[in-house]
Amino acid sequence: MIAPGRAARAGLLAASVTLLVLLLAPLVLNADGFLEAVHNGVTKYFPTGLLDLGIGTFGPYAKGLLFVGVCAGVLGAGALTGWLLARYAGLGMGGPIYETVFVSGLTFLLAEVVVLPVFQVGLFGSDFRGPVLPLHAPLAIGCVAFGVMLTARVRRPTAARVDAETSPARSGLFGRRAFLGRAVAILGFGALGGSGLTVAARVIAAGSTNQVARGASPSDGFGPTPAITPLDHFYVVAKDVFPLAVDVSAWRLQVSGLVDRPLSLSLDQIRAMPAVEGYRTFQCISSRVTTYDQLIGNQRFAGVRVVDVLTAAGVRPSATFVLWRAADGYTESLPLAVARDPRTWLAYEMGPAGTLLRPEHGAPLRVIIAGRYGMKQPKFLTGIELADHDEDGYWEQRGWDKTAAVRVYSRIDQPGDQDQVRANLPFAMYGIANAGDRGISRVEVSADDGQTWQAAELETGDPAISALTWVRWRALSVAVPRVGAATLAVRATDGQGNVQDAEPRPPLPSGATGYHRVPIVAT
Repeated sequence: MIAPGRAARAGLLAASVTLLVLLLAPLVLNADGFLEAVHNGVTKYFPTGLLDLGIGTFGPYAKGLLFVGVCAGVLGAGALTGWLLARYAGLGMGGPIYETVFVSGLTFLLAEVVVLPVFQVGLFGSDFRGPVLPLHAPLAIGCVAFGVMLTARVRRPTAARVDAETSPARSGLFGRRAFLGRAVAILGFGALGGSGLTVAARVIAAGSTNQVARGASPSDGFGPTPAITPLDHFYVVAKDVFPLAVDVSAWRLQVSGLVDRPLSLSLDQIRAMPAVEGYRTFQCISSRVTTYDQLIGNQRFAGVRVVDVLTAAGVRPSATFVLWRAADGYTESLPLAVARDPRTWLAYEMGPAGTLLRPEHGAPLRVIIAGRYGMKQPKFLTGIELADHDEDGYWEQRGWDKTAAVRVYSRIDQPGDQDQVRANLPFAMYGIANAGDRGISRVEVSADDGQTWQAAELETGDPAISALTWVRWRALSVAVPRVGAATLAVRATDGQGNVQDAEPRPPLPSGATGYHRVPIVAT
């Protein structure tokens, strides 16, 4: 009989091969697989407080670290399976073919009818969407690999010992089996190392996407933040750790539901429609009121109005909502009246004229909605469904706000934390402010932690700055009246007269609030 501890170690090595299969499959098939399904599903069970704690603690690495946890769970499940089969099912005592088929079939069955439904996906899940092949085929291959590796590893010592003790003449067979056992172990350790490197690379890449150099000197007269965010520094947020690349030649936008004329449009057909272009500021609902928070950016976009696409399809009177579908399984919704707003676009360009969307920013087509956080503006758009009902989107199902309207926001870019200034001498403050589609009418700064305020100058005349973008501000004659520690603060007022909320609140569920405060030292 195989010792359960030995079987557990064999299960760990076997699961590492399975994990490597599951990690590589999405890269080959360019679609979410088992690991991504579990990763996305597990967040539905997290309390909102735990989600906020994770985001606040780990920042851009939170998603990647959760993915690491899912991968570790696969390895742990493999070790536990080996232990249980050895302890209660006599693993290693039956025929090798029978045990391989049994272990492979059992693990696949458990994954399909227990694990995936728990996370509401798969053939038996309540939220099954997307193609069947990328999810189930790699899972089946991984389970077969697990069965082969586990049974080969646990049988080797027993078979070798029996052969050596009862039939010295069969030492050649013993040698072959010993070699097979060592080969299986090497393959397992290699898969474990390969899986670790693959996961680490993805986590580091995902976490570093939104990191830029701190403490930059002013790029022009309005501070270190440029009016137009360079594409290489524009923030990227996605629900998956692995990037998605859509095959544009096969891609189509499906317009369906309560329409008179369902449409299936290629990118060329969409680009042939009347075009619109302009600068828009994107801000993630997870952005915080801190210096150099990179979850906000301003760029030029070009595309078509959603209302023009809806008009071509012929919206029926009973339709009241638009349901968005994306290639990565992301979902969102919007009241039809907002979708018909001429400022709601389907964008295929981002950057200088003629620059198509990059894959990380949602190519070939993404949604742009004035005045909403980025979570309401899906990337990789594949479907527009007209409906008479609303549906919670991907992030709403995880506790985030349904409307996700941009709050009044401002920050100080310079001076930075603990910077030194001369007491009683003027110094400059720079920063940005944003209020979605309401614009910014006023920014005020304080050198005494909000006891007194003075107006800052707003940038005007730049074509990249409008009522639908952020505004850069500066205050060139700020002074601290005495030597010692001081606290700078900033607040903004939107175009409707709403003053920035002074109460500090975390991003979850409706976006961060509070004044940005920066401690400095006057000498």
